[in-house]
Amino acid sequence: MDLTGTTWIVVADGDQARIFEERQRAGEVREVEAHRMGRVGGDYPRAAAHGATVHDRAGYGQHGAGEHAPHQEAEDRFLERVAESLVEPLRHNTFESLVIMAPPRALGVLRQALPKAAQARLVGTDPHECIRETAEDIRGRLRKVRAKG
Repeated sequence: MDLTGTTWIVVADGDQARIFEERQRAGEVREVEAHRMGRVGGDYPRAAAHGATVHDRAGYGQHGAGEHAPHQEAEDRFLERVAESLVEPLRHNTFESLVIMAPPRALGVLRQALPKAAQARLVGTDPHECIRETAEDIRGRLRKVRAKG
């Protein structure tokens, strides 16, 4: 088991992302960089782009006709930017392995948007909301991810 090499832990939800690093396996975990790319609220499509609305035959309900919710599209764009932000650190070999911690939907979007080089370094995932957790909490989660793998 290699105890050297930096692991980056990307912790994200559809609104925020934080990056933690562990420079030595089972060592200290510290926050490296907070991705403050703006809140996703600024990414919502304009109201004029709204499509069809379906009215129910009975009652007063209405819903969109086969559309994705605007906030989901904004979250997807944010998560894609988070994944793209790993390109430059990859070029500089800033980290050797990668772990992603995010709620299930966000985790799926991130995994799909990861550059191939980042996918090759992905060693684990944790499908939970943990954006507000401390570095020590993230360290505990990282141990559990490694124990599963």
